[in-house]
Amino acid sequence: MIKRVLVGLLILLPTGYLGLSWFLSNLILFPQSSLDLTKSRMVSKWKTTYEEMMADLPEPQSFSLVSFDETSIKGQYFQQPDTSGCAIILSHGWTSTWAGMLKYVPVLSDCTCDLVLYDHRAHGLSDGKYATGGINEAKDLLAVTDWVREQKGFSNEQIGWLGASWGAATVLMAGADADNVAFIIADAPFQDWYSAIFERGIRDYGSWIQLMSFGVLNVVGWRAGIDFEDASVLKVAHQIEEPVLLIHSKGDRETASHQSVNIAKKIPTDQCSFYHLDWGGDHTEDVRINRDRFQGLINEFLEKVDKRFLKLVEETIPEAANVF
Repeated sequence: MIKRVLVGLLILLPTGYLGLSWFLSNLILFPQSSLDLTKSRMVSKWKTTYEEMMADLPEPQSFSLVSFDETSIKGQYFQQPDTSGCAIILSHGWTSTWAGMLKYVPVLSDCTCDLVLYDHRAHGLSDGKYATGGINEAKDLLAVTDWVREQKGFSNEQIGWLGASWGAATVLMAGADADNVAFIIADAPFQDWYSAIFERGIRDYGSWIQLMSFGVLNVVGWRAGIDFEDASVLKVAHQIEEPVLLIHSKGDRETASHQSVNIAKKIPTDQCSFYHLDWGGDHTEDVRINRDRFQGLINEFLEKVDKRFLKLVEETIPEAANVF
């Protein structure tokens, strides 16, 4: 009898572990994302509406392009009414859409640039079966950059990237590519996919969830056809050659700011301006609740790296600690 019980456990435990790993991998690979969901978050979290966010922007041009693996990436191109000399591509966060990056538009009001907002693969209207933690998303960003260069006539020196959260990790991973753009702005990135997943998992489910890490991440890698360990900013940060403005709130309760501390240590020091903010904002919220101060950080950064991206240079001294 005891032997039968032990044999049963030996069968059931691995089966149960694999089954739970498969279930949890679904939460990682298939993000819930739609424009309607983003619009509802604007009302509930930002206390504004999509229509209000779009009111001062020019009518966008919808675009679609084919990425490296034949995945269709869709987005919106906002052409400045006057002839623009630059473009900024904005990369959104997990489960969001292009419209989630509208909260960054007000802090770019001193820029002369066209704005390019798009949906990551497996998000919004873009195709793609699986999210890949920034691995394939970084390649998609390079494809969007190529499209902007070819269709709009900008050189890489006239193009900058701005990413938030998961999108911030994406722009940093793409920054390791040898074909450099003018600058990278990253707000609250994760250091690697393991940290992004299980830091939140522990908060939501408890520390026991770490026991699932081996199974979950291996199932994720197998299903998506990627090596999850490659979804790491830390792994490639030393290769970034673009000027980087790295921002992270100490009050971030979703992605702990020590992850950006670690990232900043890996990026060549002459390339990185790191602001470890103590302004009271939660995850990527300082851009909204501390708009003027956040805009000051961006203006100061752009003034130093490339003035062509600004139409108005303000002498702003940010009240942030530029320390690790």
